[in-house]
Amino acid sequence: MTNKEINAEKLNVELFELENKMKKLQEFVDSDDFLSISTINQMLLANQMVGMAMYRDSLNKRLRLAMNKIKYTVQVLPNNKGYINFEADEQRYTLDTDDESEHFQTHFTQSEINEFKKRKDLAIDWDRVIIEPVKAEN
Repeated sequence: MTNKEINAEKLNVELFELENKMKKLQEFVDSDDFLSISTINQMLLANQMVGMAMYRDSLNKRLRLAMNKIKYTVQVLPNNKGYINFEADEQRYTLDTDDESEHFQTHFTQSEINEFKKRKDLAIDWDRVIIEPVKAEN
């Protein structure tokens, strides 16, 4: 696992834990027990919920950024020349090896892959495609 993947995983764990805490706080706010505490404490808890929501939004943005930094190969055919390549000079897509070069891009971010999936000129069965993170170079 690369550092980028580890960072994204840590953000996912932190986001999951925060959402669980927010859920528990919301359950308390919705209960009768909430009405039994002082108005000042009710306001403090409401402010805490707002702060948690803002932090959740921040974590989501950081997670999207981390995920966009991870590069993937996109294997369309089950052989060593079945990977999507983008030829920058010709502005066209081809299939070849997963070797990145100055003329061919073969490592793509998740957002670039999402854009591929929207294209109508790429006849690809996305249910059969193998998308894997690029292994870190030693």
